[in-house]
Amino acid sequence: MLKEVCKCEFTNSFKLEADLVADPIWCNVCGWNLEIEDFPLSDKLREELLQWVSEYGKWIDLETDSLKENGLKQQENHNEKGLQLFQEVKKQLGEKYPIIFVPTTPY
Repeated sequence: MLKEVCKCEFTNSFKLEADLVADPIWCNVCGWNLEIEDFPLSDKLREELLQWVSEYGKWIDLETDSLKENGLKQQENHNEKGLQLFQEVKKQLGEKYPIIFVPTTPY
């Protein structure tokens, strides 16, 4: 298990969640962002996850802090892709790394 990678003495509870400029796996206890390379995932899945994260927030106009046109649909599509990736993450990590999916909430 991952030890001393977050603020927890020990963790075996993780979440898959997109955020700006962060890897997509987090400690589900303290919320610390974890290095994706520390998890036994295929290179292909890592690349897909990093691509998914890079698309996070494209539905938001950062200058006006508001949704772009069709923003809710873009956000919905992002969550659907995240859920698909999550299924593969769960499969590759197995029972040793319990993980949940946290979709992006409506903006």
